[in-house]
Amino acid sequence: MRPVLYLETEEIDEMMAPAETRPSTRSPSNRRTMTRHLAAALCGIVGVLYLILLFLVADAESGASENTYGAYLFLALTYLLGAGLLIAVDRRPLWVVGAAVQIVVIVLFVMFGAGVFGPGQGVFDYDALSGLRMELWAAGITGAEVVLLGLLSYLAFAPQDVRHDVTA
Repeated sequence: MRPVLYLETEEIDEMMAPAETRPSTRSPSNRRTMTRHLAAALCGIVGVLYLILLFLVADAESGASENTYGAYLFLALTYLLGAGLLIAVDRRPLWVVGAAVQIVVIVLFVMFGAGVFGPGQGVFDYDALSGLRMELWAAGITGAEVVLLGLLSYLAFAPQDVRHDVTA
């Protein structure tokens, strides 16, 4: 009977312990699901931002000899599709592909959007878009893409099944 009292007392002490010393009640799969849903939400937000930017750019470029809104359409559809896939599919290959897409999009933005190839080559130097404050859009969207890269990398490369030996 004494071991039962000891175990009950230990459970009460554990329940009364401060939150930072209590063992986590979230399983790794719950954290992974929450992270996946957060990544899906962020992916959807980025897709909607690209969609809004698509309409703003299309309006700003009306009558211009060049147009760039096709790239925004492609990005909007890619991110919205990615959000749907992240909700529907719980697979590591999807997360790896998503992280790779983030790297490609960020690198392409730095190369072409920010104009690494010289003056007049970036989206900030394009006269038709000068009134859209593209630097703010770029900062917000790129920041979200970096966070999304972190979330997808966590999903893709963190161990999926963490087991603790409780018999020791």
